[in-house]
Amino acid sequence: MAIQLILCMETTKKAATDDIYITDTIRHVYQLNNQIKISRIYMGTKTKYNSKDVLREIKEKIDTYTFGDTKVIYCIDTDDYEKNIEHNNELNEISRFCDKNGYDLVWFCHNVEDVFLSKVISDSQKVSEAKAFRTKARIKEIPLNQLSGNIKRVHTSNLLNILDKYLSRKA
Repeated sequence: MAIQLILCMETTKKAATDDIYITDTIRHVYQLNNQIKISRIYMGTKTKYNSKDVLREIKEKIDTYTFGDTKVIYCIDTDDYEKNIEHNNELNEISRFCDKNGYDLVWFCHNVEDVFLSKVISDSQKVSEAKAFRTKARIKEIPLNQLSGNIKRVHTSNLLNILDKYLSRKA
């Protein structure tokens, strides 16, 4: 069955850092074919999760895909949710929004770089670190259980838990 996965990411289209980590994971773990379409929405920041532009772009991608089902997946950093009440409230708000709309929520604790590189990266280094991750095929070094978390812990994500619902893993 054909499916479109719309990935809403915090990164910008120019930087595409989150996209590199997520796409490398999908290519490494899952069987892909012409029945699977991965669409991307670059929100720039998670605060735009329900902005008119993002919602319009989701609607356009859903309306123009006529081959099968579409699933919307928000990919969000938890930031310091356990220490910072604003980050916690924001994460809860995005979670409620996803639940209300039937969307999935992928979280990265504390951010995508923390999960894939096991360290905090300055904004000025994010693009070069993501490119090095791809160039050196570092996805092969990531333990899959790190990407299959059920509980938000440092260096973990629920990415594979969500993608497993829609994609088949390689043998």
